[in-house]
Amino acid sequence: MHSAGVAILAYFLVELIFQAWPVALLQPAWLDKMIGFLVSRGITPLTGAILVAGASVLNPHSKQLASRATLLRRLASWVAMGYLLLIPVQIYSGVKLLQARKQESSQLIAQAASSVEAIRKATTPAELRRAYEQIPGNKPALPEQLPQPFPVIRERLAEGISANTKRAEYELGNKMSSLWQRSLGLALANTLRMLIFFLGFAAIGRRSPDHSTLLESLLVRNQRRFGKATQRGRGHHGDIIAKEWMDWEDDRPRS
Repeated sequence: MHSAGVAILAYFLVELIFQAWPVALLQPAWLDKMIGFLVSRGITPLTGAILVAGASVLNPHSKQLASRATLLRRLASWVAMGYLLLIPVQIYSGVKLLQARKQESSQLIAQAASSVEAIRKATTPAELRRAYEQIPGNKPALPEQLPQPFPVIRERLAEGISANTKRAEYELGNKMSSLWQRSLGLALANTLRMLIFFLGFAAIGRRSPDHSTLLESLLVRNQRRFGKATQRGRGHHGDIIAKEWMDWEDDRPRS
């Protein structure tokens, strides 16, 4: 079990290194890629950690297995907290990527709109060609000899490009709305997976054999808080009736 667990963890670390290289911590695209990798492959290190920790339980007399299990359990606590911290990082990277995509598309639309204005203001075929070349994206080249009079070509180009620009702007709005909905669904699914991995590693992680696991510590704290809140609630209800009124009731002659 121990050897199999170590092999699984080593395999995951190799994949993690190749996936993370080159490191770009401040790039939303890199963060999004790494979050996807850690969420989709998180079961691999969890399985390896369970095997290594379980080996020391099955063979408690081996000091070597116990020391390695202790080290792994400490690391598991940090990994659990890492999966919890990935939740806000995922939201940050997702929002940044969507904003960058919208900004890039808006810049292309704005560039096309400025090209339309330049075409309308062109007074010579050379100015018309220069304005036409500023339009982003793939487009057919203008013929060397214009097939129609210059004013007619100018107006037709301006009207056609303006219509395409408005259609692209409308499609961009619909596309961004769809992307936001899909991103929210994916973020929710990944958040649930991260919480599951947090619970899994927290159930393994602990500082030393004398301490409880991270998950047990969290559960005990929640129980203590709940118990204190219940006691405070009981004390509050008990103070509704003043003590002297209760004493008067006790001193009242009974029939």
